Amino acid sequence: MTKVTLRPSEEVIARAASEHTVTDSTGRQIVLKKPGILAQFRLVEAMGPEAAENAVYRTMCMPVIYVAAIDGEPIIPPTSKLELEALIQQLDEPGLIAVQLGMGKVEGGDGGGADTAKN
Repeated sequence: MTKVTLRPSEEVIARAASEHTVTDSTGRQIVLKKPGILAQFRLVEAMGPEAAENAVYRTMCMPVIYVAAIDGEPIIPPTSKLELEALIQQLDEPGLIAVQLGMGKVEGGDGGGADTAKN
């Protein structure tokens, strides 16, 4: 029997490590990076059990784990609800809209578009 080892292509690896910078309406430079699956699990844990069960709240929080830096300052992914809320407050509406618009670029698409960001 032949053993087959599957390895991701260089393109897949490069896309996973890629970053995308967006500028929000206040002029801040926000660096986005695709989060790994573990980051998603950690976000759900940080939100707490009640919030994690709320699909709308979870969807609203998910973009923050794409944030790698704001104006050159690295962002550590939140590990508690307090840290999550602090990052949301730091981003505020202009930052969150910019992150939502840029998420598609990180994922390899064309962005979510203004309508997605407003919703």
